[in-house]
Amino acid sequence: MAVSQSVVGRANAEKPHGLKGFISNPYVFFTCLFASLGCIMYGYDQGVMGPVLVMENFQNHFPTFMGSTIQGWLVSALELGAWAGALINGVLADRISRKYAMMVAVVIFTLGTGLQAGAQTPAYFFAGRIIGGVGIGMFSMVIPLYQAEIAPPELRGSLVSLQQLSITIGTAISFWLDYGMQFVGGNTCNPEGISDPYLSSGTYNAAQNHGHTCLGQKTIAWRLPLALQIIPAWILFFGLFFFPFSPRWLMMKHRDEEAKESISKLRRLPVTDPLVRAEYLEIKAAVMFDEETESEVVGSGGILAPWKALFAPNMFKRLMLGCGMMVFQQFTGINAFGFSSTKTTLLATGVTGILQIIFTLPTVLYLDKFGRKTFLIVGAIGMFLCHIVVAIVEGIYEPKWDLNEGLARPQGWVAIAFIWLFAVNFAYSWGPVSWVLAQEIFPNSQRSRGVSIVASTNWMFNFIIGLTTKDMLGTMKYGTYIFFAIFSALGGLFIWKFAPETKDKTLEELDVFFGGDSNSIAEADRLRMMRINESLGLAGVEILEDLKGEKQIDTDHVEVESART
Repeated sequence: MAVSQSVVGRANAEKPHGLKGFISNPYVFFTCLFASLGCIMYGYDQGVMGPVLVMENFQNHFPTFMGSTIQGWLVSALELGAWAGALINGVLADRISRKYAMMVAVVIFTLGTGLQAGAQTPAYFFAGRIIGGVGIGMFSMVIPLYQAEIAPPELRGSLVSLQQLSITIGTAISFWLDYGMQFVGGNTCNPEGISDPYLSSGTYNAAQNHGHTCLGQKTIAWRLPLALQIIPAWILFFGLFFFPFSPRWLMMKHRDEEAKESISKLRRLPVTDPLVRAEYLEIKAAVMFDEETESEVVGSGGILAPWKALFAPNMFKRLMLGCGMMVFQQFTGINAFGFSSTKTTLLATGVTGILQIIFTLPTVLYLDKFGRKTFLIVGAIGMFLCHIVVAIVEGIYEPKWDLNEGLARPQGWVAIAFIWLFAVNFAYSWGPVSWVLAQEIFPNSQRSRGVSIVASTNWMFNFIIGLTTKDMLGTMKYGTYIFFAIFSALGGLFIWKFAPETKDKTLEELDVFFGGDSNSIAEADRLRMMRINESLGLAGVEILEDLKGEKQIDTDHVEVESART
């Protein structure tokens, strides 16, 4: 069925995308960019721990952490905390606003970071990892949500993609800082093969056990990289005082006049401007639609009633799509592989970080031009091929591949090159785009709760991957890459079969899609929306007449955009 665009959608149809769009919308661009400081901390905290684990001074302070199992739990503790943080923040962001939810995340993250940087015992360090993870999980949920809700339709994909760009920047900074800090007071020791003998005796000391190769590395070598995260966190905290509230959140709280002012501020237009008026009415209509639909589906079921709406037939499909994307994102293997044991392999990891920054940029600039499904499917194919090549190289040339020796051989460098290429394919596709799509598939009333479940799913499977990959590589060897190759291919098929192209899609189109074979649901929603439009005067032509200006806009039928926000 043919579906018309919203008033704002038609007015913005010819507006520039990518870099030109950023230049023409500087306030929104810099607001979203500043909010992405939280994502820099997200990437930094994920990347900083691996290299710290093999620093001589850290090993001397925490010999308990030398065992591979305890290392897996130490790294994965962040993901476990993040799972809880993402889930909690769905409720918090609806109750106190997206803006204040980010502030709460900063405070929790600071507490966790302080515990890690100042820890004197393993218990304090573990607690810091979990508490810091809660803050990171809150960031991962609320920042892209806020970005999606303040962005104009023609820039929404690009602005939400800033999240992944910031994550890659944070990860790269952590790798290179760790690489430089390992030389403070002496070289890092090679930890390979030294875990069990010294753990059993309880007398592990890197300097004594490795003689002249360890030169008394300073405590600051690992404490400083952990502590530095606090600086961008508090820059974000104080900057948030100057952020506008999400107009959609304000409308959900029936603070209509404030919502108008927020739209005016974000679009840099007077409150009386026809475009501001049109966007305000469209958001208001979407909120009215969501409230009526939610009331009809779940009634007055108390505190759990809003969550029940997520399990209505057409909403549950959206939830499964979002959660499925995150499962496949993690099972591409992006968080499974890292190089952290020597200076050479730390450099290899640093190169990965630089490549991810470079190749996330095309998504930021062109996602709103080429669409979501194209990026996701092409990326899945690329990751599948890279995994297959690495599996072949490892299977043929190094059945018992030791990464350090492998790097000294041409075949080893071929494998490393294809792991880099795998990271490139992830950087422009599943890294940013899965988060963009997750913000777009939910209507206003369910977006916060839906995204919190989707984000927590990402963190739970991140936790599982981090905990199991070492054992997989030890037992399955090259089969590990085949495992992730299969899931990369399945992820592409999943998107091709089940995901809509949300670029330029309206509420009615998404309702038809998620309504499946039940067109009666979509038809009922369409009639409800028409009634709401008419009650607000949005179905007439007076706004469109104001918007015409130099360009005529076809006005056969006007409806409200919800899924585009």
